[in-house]
Amino acid sequence: MLNELILLRHGESEHMLEGVVGGWTNSTLTPLGVTQAKQTADYLAKSVPTPAFQIFTSDLTRAVQTAEWITQKTGNPFTKAGQLRELNNGVAKDLSKAEAQKIWSSPTEPVLDWIPYDQSESWRMLYSRIATYMEFLANANMERLIIISHANSIICIINWWLGLSSDIHLQNITHDIRPCSLTHLTREKDGSSRVAKLNDVSHLM
Repeated sequence: MLNELILLRHGESEHMLEGVVGGWTNSTLTPLGVTQAKQTADYLAKSVPTPAFQIFTSDLTRAVQTAEWITQKTGNPFTKAGQLRELNNGVAKDLSKAEAQKIWSSPTEPVLDWIPYDQSESWRMLYSRIATYMEFLANANMERLIIISHANSIICIINWWLGLSSDIHLQNITHDIRPCSLTHLTREKDGSSRVAKLNDVSHLM
């Protein structure tokens, strides 16, 4: 049974500084992002019983680069999974924010099913992708996981962990998830789900 998750957003990446949209844009870590990944790796190696954790990461470069530092410090190998990618922004991938704005489709109702760009995902589609993969991991006889992913994907993982799947939950509950922040989710003995730590960046100070 899956009893514990440590969720880690990738470090600062180049698209954040270059005015380029994120999503499936395959940007690399900035020098600060590399420093953040190293600091996080040091913290996890010293403060978490890492041998008990299996590591899964989004296959986008900024997440994989972050995972490589975690593996280097902890010795735990990682598994890449496309299912853990950020919200798919379709044809807006690799575009500047100004260019993406020109092909952006105005919001439609219900907003959970709004697809802002051709070939992109709605929020409901993202949640479904993430929830389906998390159910797969939960049924794979793994107890503790470190997952390295992206802000929106991590929001979906948190909501999945807490059983928040109704339209009103998905539309109204969100979280701040900063680069290389740690979120710690646990399952209590009575089966209840707990957020022990959310968007914590104290290890980066």
